[in-house]
Amino acid sequence: MAIFSTIIGAIAYAGGYLAAAAGFSVATATSIGVAVANAAVSLALSAISRVLAPSVSVSQSDIQAVISQAIAPRRIYVGENLAGGIRAFFEVKDGVLYQLVMVAHGPIISFDEFWVDSVPVTLDENGDVTEGKTAPYVNIQTRNGSALGGDYADLSADFASWDVDRKLTNQATFLGQIKAPKGNDFSKVFPKTSGTVLQCVIKGQAVYDPRDVSTAYADNAALVQSHFLTHEDGFKIDAADINWDSVSAMADVADEAVPQLEGGTAPRLRLWGYWTLDEPPSDVLDRMHASSGIRAYEMQDGRIGLIGGSFGTPACTITAKDIREIQTSEAISEREGYNVLRVLHMDASQKYTVTEVDQWRDDTRLAVEGEIVKEYELTMCPNRSQARRLAKEQFHDDNRAKVSIITNLVGLKARFPREHAQRHTILLDYQPEDGSGRVIQGEYEVLDHEFDPIELQCRIDLAAVDRASGEWTPTEAGDAPTPLPDDPQNLAPDISAVFTQRIVQASASSQIAILEVDAVPIVGRSDIAVEAQYRRVSAFSSTWLDMQATDYTAQSGPVEDRVEYEAQARFDGVFYEPDEWENLGTITVQIDATAPGEPSELFASNGTGRVNLNWRNPAGDFYELRIYRGDTAVFGDAALIGTTGGVAGQISEFSDDTITAATEYNYWVAAANVSGVEGDPVGPATITTT
Repeated sequence: MAIFSTIIGAIAYAGGYLAAAAGFSVATATSIGVAVANAAVSLALSAISRVLAPSVSVSQSDIQAVISQAIAPRRIYVGENLAGGIRAFFEVKDGVLYQLVMVAHGPIISFDEFWVDSVPVTLDENGDVTEGKTAPYVNIQTRNGSALGGDYADLSADFASWDVDRKLTNQATFLGQIKAPKGNDFSKVFPKTSGTVLQCVIKGQAVYDPRDVSTAYADNAALVQSHFLTHEDGFKIDAADINWDSVSAMADVADEAVPQLEGGTAPRLRLWGYWTLDEPPSDVLDRMHASSGIRAYEMQDGRIGLIGGSFGTPACTITAKDIREIQTSEAISEREGYNVLRVLHMDASQKYTVTEVDQWRDDTRLAVEGEIVKEYELTMCPNRSQARRLAKEQFHDDNRAKVSIITNLVGLKARFPREHAQRHTILLDYQPEDGSGRVIQGEYEVLDHEFDPIELQCRIDLAAVDRASGEWTPTEAGDAPTPLPDDPQNLAPDISAVFTQRIVQASASSQIAILEVDAVPIVGRSDIAVEAQYRRVSAFSSTWLDMQATDYTAQSGPVEDRVEYEAQARFDGVFYEPDEWENLGTITVQIDATAPGEPSELFASNGTGRVNLNWRNPAGDFYELRIYRGDTAVFGDAALIGTTGGVAGQISEFSDDTITAATEYNYWVAAANVSGVEGDPVGPATITTT
């Protein structure tokens, strides 16, 4: 097989090819020759050593954050991801915080979901959040990177500095607009204030599929890796230098349906993740290989193909007569390596974090050696079953006997795998003819192959193969991680409150009314106080006015007598979100509810074109005197025709000049207090006009 790291650095064989990363096309590289072969070998070995802990330029947590570093490296996404981004604009105007976030370099397929402070929210067609505590306050608009990422009408309309030059061409972005809630609600709706985190679940870039010559969303590990290899901001290999038959075969393997422990199936090999424009391509390939088992390699025709999947058909058999020199090493021991493999992968159910699943453990070695732990990070692997399967294979690969052989030219048969989309193996049949030495027989995987055109010999590094490592049952996926607990939502308790009026003695001679809300205290909650609001009841909704609250009691300022008011109340405290307002009903204000006494001595007499009335006022306090007139002797049928004042216990009078001659009228007089409460009327006084 070709050296695994062929495209990781400058790579060559005699008559071989130099990788595109060195700046040569594959055709040009055929002339490079043996000079860099030794460097290629060392790179291959270092690549293998990195497989368990591939480096990453920007951590997963940083990728999911929204940062303000304008010089932060841009990101390219593949598969499904939870993403933050880089702030390109961050300003406040008229109580609204505007932040434009660059999510991805280049177009993406879609923005599937948005999170506000780690809580998923639903947007309507206008980008407004429709549910939850942020619903009235957050609007999010998006640009998918296919055109201008800075083209937002709201920004250009509200900020003169955001002009036509702010294009952000081919950058996937979102514009978040956050309105400030009123008063105490702000800290509950946005506890992180201006640091409120907006994140998005996205589907990354479209990838090319040579099987049907289409470009669309896919997380097939083979297609994702070939996308990176040919991407202008990836490895930059010319598409003509890719063996697409190899990619197609590997993509078929990646698409194989694997039964899942929870039921159903999932594709065998998927990749979700990202790379940044400043990280070495080798690091990206390491992450992809660790998460899929697929690696790019140089094929016999000089083009780049993909190798991975299961152990395939052995390429050849090498016997003792072909071997000039052989060196063996035993399987891993307590002096090197590990006997417990911790498995971590990216889990969407755990908020797209890298999460640990069940370990692989060698109980036999554990009993002798004690626990020696290694971590296997599959940061681009989105499936638990896939992660555990790859870790099982990795455990096998790292704990097996190794053989290095030097062969004659027959060893050239072992240079490349026999078929596409399989791990490269050969059969080794080492039985010295003279009967001396150790017999070594079996199937071995080719780890490295180097041809020396001067000595006409091949050096081949091999590792024993146990095909049981590739066997799989759904139960081996192990237990799913414990579901994340629901976000702590300390909600307000139910409120029970009474809405009343209170009469206050404003001075020695006057009273005023205020409105009051009294809530039933919540035992053991010193953080809670009542909030209340009131307004006049009218055909047109008036503005709610805040009451002044102390603990569980809230009071209004002075209100108008004989006016109907309504009130609402809720609790304020250390809550996850603002409490819902509770409607407390209505009250018609009545400063004085005590009815005055009854007037007396009512007398009616005819005047010129009018009826003259006089009577004695009641002895107690009253506000005014009301005169009623009716056509019958029933007070309920009478109508108010006028009011007047008077002194308690004294005579008052009133003239009715709205009469008709020769008509019988009945009159009554009643005293009323300041709140309009009437006492009993005196009357009727009956008279026929002249």
